[in-house]
Amino acid sequence: MFSQWNVHIEFDAKSYDIKVWRAIKKGNYPLPAATQPPADPKDINEYTDEQMVVVQVNAKARNLLYNAISGKEYEKISRYDTTKEIWDKSDITYEGTNKVKDTGINIMVHEYELFKMKEGQSINEMFARFSQIIADLKAFDKC
Repeated sequence: MFSQWNVHIEFDAKSYDIKVWRAIKKGNYPLPAATQPPADPKDINEYTDEQMVVVQVNAKARNLLYNAISGKEYEKISRYDTTKEIWDKSDITYEGTNKVKDTGINIMVHEYELFKMKEGQSINEMFARFSQIIADLKAFDKC
């Protein structure tokens, strides 16, 4: 569920560096306006200390998102330039449209309302299944 993924990424980003979370939610930090961008952006020796800080924050944000997804998902988002674009694409991928979200909520509520122990099921299995339904409902912000 995207909600669980979202909360996990937000927590990791904020604990890592609050600027990283800002870069994910709002987009890459721009290089400081007072300085000229390096002639060769790949030549780290041309960066000022201030530019290096900005480049590092943007790289940390991108790295955090890359490490949070599967290899299959990486292929879908690696072409984007900013972490904001990656975040927004992941939002669509993991959460989907409101209609999909509403359908998921309805399915989980239905499972919750009709929940009962299955024949031959142990109490531990029943509890695990019930816990999963509750976790899924929480992921949809449905108490």
